[in-house]
Amino acid sequence: MNIIERKWIISILGMYSCGLMYAIRAGVGIAMVRMTMKIDNNNNGTNTVSNAPIFDWSETLQGIILGGIFYLYWIVPTIVGNYIEQYGAKWFTLIGVIGPCILTAITPLIATINVYLLIIVMILIGATQGFIYPSLFHLYVQWFPPEQRSKANSGIQVGQSIGGTLMYLIGGSLCKTSIGWPLIFYFEAALHVPWIFLWLYFGSNHPSDIDSGDNEQNLSKNVDQKNSKQIETPWLAIIKSGAVWSSMLSKFACSYGFYMFLSKIPAYLDQTYNVDIVENGFICAGAFGSYGLLCFISPYLSNWMIDQLNISKLIIRRLFQAIAMLIPCLCLILITLINQKTIMIILLIMAMLSYGFFTGGEWTMISEYAPNLVGVISGFTHILGFIAGFLSPYIVGMILDSDLGDEQFKWNISFWISAALYLIGYIAFFFLSTVEQQYWDKI
Repeated sequence: MNIIERKWIISILGMYSCGLMYAIRAGVGIAMVRMTMKIDNNNNGTNTVSNAPIFDWSETLQGIILGGIFYLYWIVPTIVGNYIEQYGAKWFTLIGVIGPCILTAITPLIATINVYLLIIVMILIGATQGFIYPSLFHLYVQWFPPEQRSKANSGIQVGQSIGGTLMYLIGGSLCKTSIGWPLIFYFEAALHVPWIFLWLYFGSNHPSDIDSGDNEQNLSKNVDQKNSKQIETPWLAIIKSGAVWSSMLSKFACSYGFYMFLSKIPAYLDQTYNVDIVENGFICAGAFGSYGLLCFISPYLSNWMIDQLNISKLIIRRLFQAIAMLIPCLCLILITLINQKTIMIILLIMAMLSYGFFTGGEWTMISEYAPNLVGVISGFTHILGFIAGFLSPYIVGMILDSDLGDEQFKWNISFWISAALYLIGYIAFFFLSTVEQQYWDKI
């Protein structure tokens, strides 16, 4: 197998690993509806033929559980990214899949033992998943030339969408089996096994590690020679960089809304519109699938506009990021103003669809302004985004447990917070963003 083929296999397996990550996150959100359902809750209260246990957890506690994946996840990518630059990414990626595989398989048992042990398991799942992002960003710099990296990077988001959509599509049906909600976790664990064997065979840190005489595309241009020397990360300059803060602030705003959807929208559909668990999954799958479609299309569209229409790369990045943040902002506001199920579903799908444009916006900019330190920077800039991952379900849970008003009004407050963050985050991105390589990255 030549190097050209190998790099696309690595990209596909990277997409697969991200699909596994989001299958777990979507699956927990779907399972939580059944894990905490009330037996007398109209038609949704019947537990079908399953004897799976049901837990009396408050909304706040549910938020803590759902956000548990991010309690260490926010810092792990930065730590791991620093070591990846020195030791390569193959084995770090492997840890990021094996760990969640084992932990997900034991989640149903742990849930029945103690809720705080369950939270610990969620934390450990997130900690090990934190190895994946910086590893993939690093690998793609090694294997892909600059003009192909946005396509490879978009595969990360497409993989997330496929994994999340799959679980939304089948999660409700799995909950209705005789095994019940635990089957979601068993199924997710089983999905990890093929990836592990494929990665052990195909995974590689660098094209030079492959014994092949076929360099027909002058692949040496793909290789960043920085690995031949140890790099001292210029942390002070990174922390002071406007480019880095444009990524951090926009990721926080986007992630807050995104993870609210991922973790709490199934509960919103169940509580506010009494949507059946299977239909619930289909609605979420439609929204998540549309997001994945645009994640795939956006890099190609943005590159075409840059190359064929001769539009500035920075203008395109800002335009695509505007679509990704301002349209979801508008959709969330409209959901709170129009109390109608069909329109709400259309707006949810539209919000997620437009969010997919960010793969032609901020998502690829790190490899443009910091190609030599992309592993470190990708981990560091995700810090606030990952913090939003546990803040979002926790804050929503606290609002739902509060006495601020009726249930619909409390959900509206949750949507208003997310909409405000989208708007503020984009303003910060617009003024701070750049595609120029930063001086501290010129090693």
